[in-house]
Amino acid sequence: MNGRRKPFRSRWAGRPDTFAVINHHGTKLTSQEIASIIDPVRECFAQIRAGTATELHATVMHSTIQVAQEVERGRIVHGLAEHFESAQAACEAYFARCRAGGTWHPSAVHFYELDALTTAIDLHEFQLQQLTAHEIQEVTRRLIARTESSGGEMLQADSDLITTRPYHKSREEAHA
Repeated sequence: MNGRRKPFRSRWAGRPDTFAVINHHGTKLTSQEIASIIDPVRECFAQIRAGTATELHATVMHSTIQVAQEVERGRIVHGLAEHFESAQAACEAYFARCRAGGTWHPSAVHFYELDALTTAIDLHEFQLQQLTAHEIQEVTRRLIARTESSGGEMLQADSDLITTRPYHKSREEAHA
C-alpha cells in the first residue's frame, strides 16, 4: 500500500450523453409533453360525451385509466385509487352498452359516468405533472407486460388521433 486513494470516478462517466441521462431520470415532464399526452384523451372524452365515439376512442379512454391506476400502484402519486376505480367501472359499463348487440354502436353516457371520467382525466393530468420521463416509461412498460402476460392485446395509436377519423374513399377509388 502506498497511501494513495482510489481516484474518483463519476457514475455518469462513460455514458454517451450525460445531460440526456440526467434529464431523462431527473426532470419532470414539460407542459408541452403533458399536453401531448392528455389532449388526445380529452378529444376522446369529447367524442364519448357527444355520443359519436368509435371503439378506438373508448379504448384510448380505458387505456388512460389503466395507466393512471398503474401510477397509483407504483406509489409514485397515490391516494387517488377510488377515483380511478369508479372511472374504470364507468368505462366498463360504457363498453358493455356499446357492444350489447355484438357490434359497436355508440351509447349515451350516464351523468355519473361523465363525472367519473372527467375527474379521472383531471387527476391523471395532475399525476403526469408529478412524473419524470423515466417514471412514465416504466409505468407504461409494466402495464404492457401485465397486459401481454394475461393474454390481452396491445394497440399502438398515434398520439394526434388523426387516424381515428372515418375513412372516406377518394374519387379514384370510387371509380375503380
